[in-house]
Amino acid sequence: MAGLRPLTLVFPWALVGLIACEPRAPEPIPSARAERQPSIATAGTSASGAVQTEPAACVDPWPERPVREVNGEVPSPSCPDDPGPVPALALGVVRFPEVTGLEVAVELASKNADRMRGLMYRKELGDNAGMLFIFEEERALQFWMKNTCIPLDMIFISDAGVVVGIEENTPMLSTDSFGPRCPARFVLEVNAGWARKHGVRPGTRVDLPR
Repeated sequence: MAGLRPLTLVFPWALVGLIACEPRAPEPIPSARAERQPSIATAGTSASGAVQTEPAACVDPWPERPVREVNGEVPSPSCPDDPGPVPALALGVVRFPEVTGLEVAVELASKNADRMRGLMYRKELGDNAGMLFIFEEERALQFWMKNTCIPLDMIFISDAGVVVGIEENTPMLSTDSFGPRCPARFVLEVNAGWARKHGVRPGTRVDLPR
């Protein structure tokens, strides 16, 4: 995973720290990516043509091609040794009901210490495996890749179970911040390239363990 970067909300994630392959920063911080203009997905219409009254949802744009490519040897040869101890996390399954049979076996990082560590120091991650970061409330989140030795896709998910943004191919061992403008409560970290490979994009619905 990546580490939460501490902001005062920064994913560590206060800065809430960044999360990634290293303890994500303590807590996520509000995203500073002003160049990204999230769209507002309004609720559609009923069979009778009446406009639905569901609240609008914020969804970050999805580019036709990845904005970053994975470069360098994976895992990174400069990956630091794990200082330990390695926490034993609860397990769960994340499912994507709009994509037949697609699911991810995940470790659940719901405590701050576990979110801070994230996937740091890991040398490999299974094809359909990952880590799900669970926060107490929906908010703007930012993660980093400090001490994270494998590139990742970070899938940001709202409290309602909708993908609101995806950071693809986040670089290994980076202290840059990554995150969408739209608020999220969950972040699913999987191998880089996984989301596009499986057709997961902003707006996709997700079934989450709670």
